[in-house]
This record gives sequence, C-alpha cells and structure tokens, in this order.
Amino acid sequence: MSTNPSIHRVAFGLQCDDLIYTGMSRAVWTSSLVPDCVIKIEERAGYFQNVVEWETWQRVKDTPLSRWFAACRWISPNGTILVMERTRAAGDAQYPEKMPAFLCDFKRRNYGMSGEFLVCHDYGTNMLFENGMTKRMIKADWSDSA
Repeated sequence: MSTNPSIHRVAFGLQCDDLIYTGMSRAVWTSSLVPDCVIKIEERAGYFQNVVEWETWQRVKDTPLSRWFAACRWISPNGTILVMERTRAAGDAQYPEKMPAFLCDFKRRNYGMSGEFLVCHDYGTNMLFENGMTKRMIKADWSDSA
C-alpha cells in the first residue's frame, strides 16, 4: 500500500465526484464508480459515526427494521470511509407523524427515499442501543434546521 499523499489524492479523485454535504464529523460525496451510493469520509477523530452506522446496519439488515435504514455496502478497516446506498429526496407528504423509537434527529435532510420507503441515511447517532429493536413508535417533530 502506498503512503504517498499524491497517490491518495488521485485515488480519492477517482472515487469521489461532488460534495453533497459536510456535517460535524463527515463529508458526503457522490461517486461515478458507485452511482447508487454515497461515500462518507470521516476525518474528525472521536465521533465514529461511520462505525456506528456500519454496526447498526449489521444488526438490522436481516430484520424487518431494515426498511428504516439506508443500506451500508462497505467500510474501510479503520472506519474513515463508508459506502452507503444513495437515497433520493422525499416529498413533504412522505414524512410520517410517527417514527420508530430507535431513530432520532428528525431533520428532513437526514432522511430520504429508498424505493417506496422513507429511510434514515444519517444514523451515526441513533437510539438503538438505548431502546433496542423495538416496534414502538414516537412522534417525529420534523425540522428543516441544519
């Protein structure tokens, strides 16, 4: 494996096209190599949101609860790069009044459509550890804030 930063920048440029969003710990990019996915780059130490999303997906992927989550496809060995299914924008009518108790951070930008379902595509912070894989629903106070 190369340790040359120039080669890493070129490889990054081959994989990542347009910057979609920058959050508190990650940047999200489109990719022409995997056009049905986004690439999440986590450069800030100590948040581990990519790892949380990966581990969450590993626990729910073979359960009925997977319908609430965008699928994770791959994670780098150190967790800094995550490849996740790309969602499309949801219309106002597609945001339900109630959501599962294991989801939180009900900002519209954290959710999108996968097929016919509204899914969370930013679940690096969730309540799955606290509330478990419950079927309980809670009121979702949807927000457009950043």
